[in-house]
Parts: sequence; structure tokens; C-alpha cells
Amino acid sequence: MIAETAGTLTTFTVPDDPEGRLLHGYHRVEPPAGVPSVTSPELLSYDEAVTTEMSARPGYAEILTAAAGLGVIELRKRQYQIEREQSIDGVTFRVTGQSLAQLFPLDVMPRYIGSDDWLRVGRGLTQRALALNAFIADVYGEQHAIRDGILPPEALDRAPGYRRTGRVPAWQRVRTHICGTDLVSPTPGEFVVLEDNLRVPSGIAYAMSNRALLTQFLPEIPMPDGTMPIAGVPKMIGETIAAAGPPDPHPDGIDVMLSSGWQDSAWFEHQLLAEGAGLGLATPENISVDTSDGPDVGRVYFHHGTTRVPVNTAYVRMDEDMLLSSKGFDEQPLRAGILDGLGRGRFAIANALGNGVGDDKAIYYYVPAMIRYYLGEEPLLDQVPTWLCAERHQRDHVLANLESLVVKPIDGLGGSGITIGPECSDEELAQRRVDLLTQPERFIAQEVVALSTHPTFDGNGFYAHHVDLRAFVHLRDTGDQIDALVAPAALTRVAPAGSLIVNSSRGGGGKDTWIQGAGHAGVAPEPREG
Repeated sequence: MIAETAGTLTTFTVPDDPEGRLLHGYHRVEPPAGVPSVTSPELLSYDEAVTTEMSARPGYAEILTAAAGLGVIELRKRQYQIEREQSIDGVTFRVTGQSLAQLFPLDVMPRYIGSDDWLRVGRGLTQRALALNAFIADVYGEQHAIRDGILPPEALDRAPGYRRTGRVPAWQRVRTHICGTDLVSPTPGEFVVLEDNLRVPSGIAYAMSNRALLTQFLPEIPMPDGTMPIAGVPKMIGETIAAAGPPDPHPDGIDVMLSSGWQDSAWFEHQLLAEGAGLGLATPENISVDTSDGPDVGRVYFHHGTTRVPVNTAYVRMDEDMLLSSKGFDEQPLRAGILDGLGRGRFAIANALGNGVGDDKAIYYYVPAMIRYYLGEEPLLDQVPTWLCAERHQRDHVLANLESLVVKPIDGLGGSGITIGPECSDEELAQRRVDLLTQPERFIAQEVVALSTHPTFDGNGFYAHHVDLRAFVHLRDTGDQIDALVAPAALTRVAPAGSLIVNSSRGGGGKDTWIQGAGHAGVAPEPREG
């Protein structure tokens, strides 16, 4: 009966816990064999909430005590209530290899990020976003960075995301209006950039949903007074999209979110953000472009029922190729009309077409050099040491150390195609060796990072699961300069038990993330010249 009430029929064996702390996954003092680290495979990943002496880290004493005080049975019941509410609200995500969407699991233990840590992260994020934006504008323009040897011409030749379409909106100084940066924490207080997402970074609505659900169903866990509110995030998105408008907007034009529709893995997010940001929610079938020779040539329109409304800016949350290959409301192909509207400055897309060149995993290698080149600054955030397998001597190093490195396709999404050397079988390593010998330009390699862990409820107590963090930076062209704002909401993603791959589309879950700091709009450094 209790199991049914808790939403599960699984039988749990609860370990002895005389102190009632429920930290069943933390009774160990020696690192287990094979746990990887940035510097040494023998080092244990650190836990953000619990020290090796089993005491609470700063910010976590009351959180851990309150969660444990609810007890296992009550936590199961609350977890079931959360899942039921998610099902009602449609908080789903589609896992790689599965046709049906599933719930995006929310853990009952929130993650705490201190204000000093977040301030450092925010400054590093804005620096990185501004440099990547400058790079994308440059490579689709004069290509000064190529000319000056910051990266070789062949880097663009090998980048799948480098597209001719990126040259069309020559007037657009901001290309990366909303950036999603994935971070991991290898040591206390340190965050390292794992990858950049400059096309359609998802996750912010799941972070908002996590906050609402934890507040509703676990009010006993005390949220610190300094936790930044996130209710204003949709409004922030709407303002960023409005700032992305074209130079020749229609006076009666609106802004829309453009989605592939209900079958999209993040459809829940599209609906929530469009409503909160005041954007019309459109699919390609709702869009048409004036291709006549009249005064409105190049204007894009949103069709809703019997009405037709001009569109100034589309916040595109679908693949570029899918959008440009689609037919619109009038059954005409959209590609030529959209590109014409962009070129005329009568229509804008955020994030810009061609942005895939900036989040290419081989281009990632050059980001520190971009920061020095475009901003004249030293990088404030480290990134994972990386080898370009397209370079012969770097590939040879990777082949010689394949069993201790992570190898990724340069255009892979959702953790697909990744091999983690310490976790691979001999057969998997042999196949990856063949890949590197026959198609080296398709891969990069990185050191295995010691992702931090976080207490995660597994039905009978808290166990250490690896976590990462997706943070979001907004860029706005104010005319004189490009301003950067860090959103006060970030998505913590949790790896499945025993996995180092932390990715929503690989079956992980999430946590509510309590970021400490003052202000409503996020971390805003001094504005930078565009």
C-alpha cells in the first residue's frame, strides 16, 4: 500500500542509518577503482554538498537536514506527486533512440551555488559569449581571425556548421542572442566550460518548471533568502528577441517563436516560453513570405486563423535545415523568401543562421585564442584540454592514449557518438581507433573530467550522481555597444547512476538550482563595445 501511494511498486531495501541522514551512497573513504579525473584517474570526483568527512559543505547544512527529516517514505510520495504534476503539465523530453517523449525527472535535492562562485562564472560566461559572437560575425564577414592566424582556414572547411546562409544578415551584429554554455565543476568553486550551444540551446523552461515544482511539493526544504528569483526569465527572453529586430521593421509587426511543433523534443519549453515572453507560437506551416514586386516584398507573415500579421523577429527553436526546407502557409518553399527578407533587413532570426560554426566541437579548441584576439583579455573560465584529431600529431597522441580520453564527433548532439575511454570495452576502443584512422577530421578528443557529484534520491536514500550546469547568456545590440546579461536561472542536469554522460537526451534528469546573488536580471558586467 505504501509503495502504491509513493507511485512505485519496487521493493527497496533500506540500509542501516542510525543518524537518519539518508546519505547511503556516501559511506566510503577510499576512491573506487576506475573513477576518472582531470589530472589523475585515481582521484575521486568531489561532491558539492557532502565532504569526505561526511559533513555538509557551505550552504547545505539546512538543506540536507530538512530533506533527510522528511524520511524515505515521504520523499517517495513527494517524488510521485512531482511526477504526476509533470505528467499533467507535459514536462517531457524525448530521449535519444526513443520515439515517445518521457517525463524529465526532477530530483528532490536542490543544488546550491554561492554568490561568489556565480559572480565569477557570470563574468566568464559573458566574456565567452561576446568573443564567440564576434567570431561568428567575423567569419561571415571579413575573416580577420583567419587572416591573422588565430585559426587556420581549414578549420572552417572542416566545420559542418559553416554555412553560406550565415552571410545573409550582414547588418546583424549580434548573432548569438541567447547562448547556452555547459559547465562542469571539477573542484570546489571551479567551473570549466564543457561546450557551447549557439543554435537552439534548450533547458531554461525546465529550470523554471523545476523551481515551481520544488516550491510546491517540498516547501520544507528551506530556500536561502539570497536565491535569485527566476519568474522574470520569460520577460527577459522577450526583451532580448525584441532587441534583435531588423533595421526595417514593420510598424505593426510582432515577434514569434518558430518551432517544428508538438513532435519537437522540447515542445513543452516552446509553449511555456512563448506564452511568458509574449511571443506568438508558430510552425513553418503558419508562415509565409511576400515574394512579390510590391512594397512589402521580403515581409514575413504569421497566419493565425483568418488573420495575417507581419513578423519582425522569429526566435527559431528548430533546426536550420528543417526550417529552410519547409513549405509555408501558402505551400511555397520558405528558403528563398526567408533569405530575401533577412537580406533586405525586413526580418530577423534569433539565433542567427549559420551559428553552428561557433558551437562546433573543433572550433571550441580555439575559443581561448578568440577571447584574447577579439577582447584583448585572458579567459576567465578554463575549458577542457582538447586535441584536434584532424591534426596528424594530435591524432597520434589520441591513438596512443585512447583508453584514457573522451572522443567526440565534432557535430554530435545529445551525447551521441561519444566514447569514454575508461568505460569502453576493447571492441569499442578498436572501433573508435578505426574511426580515427579513416575519418580523423570528424573527431576531437578531451581529457576525462572529474565531474562533481550531488546527492540524488534513488528511492531509499541519497547517492552521488554526476551533474553539470547549463547557463544562459543574452546578448543585445543597443546601437552603440553589445550588452551581455546572464540569466538568473540555470539548468542542473543529473547523469543516470554510474554514468559520466550528463545529458537530457541520454536519459538523465534535473535539479532545482538555487543561485545566490542580488538583482533580478542576472549578472551584468560592464557593457562591452561591439
